[in-house]
Amino acid sequence: MCCLNIFTRMKCVVLLILLVAFAAAVIGCIQPASSGAATAPVQTTAETPALTPAPDTSLGTPTPSPTEEITTAPTLTSEIPASAGLTTIQTITGTGDETVTNVSVPSSYWELWYTADPLTMGGQDAQSVASASAVFPSLTITIVDHDTGKVFDTVQPPGGLDSALWQRTGDPRPWSQKYYSGNSVYDFEISGKNLRSYTIDIRVRS
Repeated sequence: MCCLNIFTRMKCVVLLILLVAFAAAVIGCIQPASSGAATAPVQTTAETPALTPAPDTSLGTPTPSPTEEITTAPTLTSEIPASAGLTTIQTITGTGDETVTNVSVPSSYWELWYTADPLTMGGQDAQSVASASAVFPSLTITIVDHDTGKVFDTVQPPGGLDSALWQRTGDPRPWSQKYYSGNSVYDFEISGKNLRSYTIDIRVRS
């Protein structure tokens, strides 16, 4: 009877051990397997658009320097027509300063005809102080006796070369000057400023 109790107890212990082992095996099978190394999250960087730098206005906007306005004169007819009973013995043309020497006038009576095309608008009487302005057109003809060196005459357009005035009052060109002293040799010193051209004719009786 005693041996049977011992055997029964041992059988219960073995059975208990087997149940525990079986339970452990079952619990291990139903646990989820490890997924291994963790996957690092992907980082996304947003692209920053390039910024256009603003203009530097610390120095302010440059102001253009004022310039002197010069109005160009329109081209008007300035030809010297032929004169009845007169013959041209010398013609001088140019745009600026020029000197022509040894012009022989073989007559006691002769005429000086001249004209000019102003390059700029405006102008005042050639005798006035303001005519020395750098922008006003001007023409001066100095006639010098070649033998004595004395000034025979100085000629300037009456009223100056104001083409704006001519458009209102009429074109006075060409001009002429009569001389009753000749049979001499002359030098012609011409001073021209702001002119497209000038023409000077020396004429004697035919």
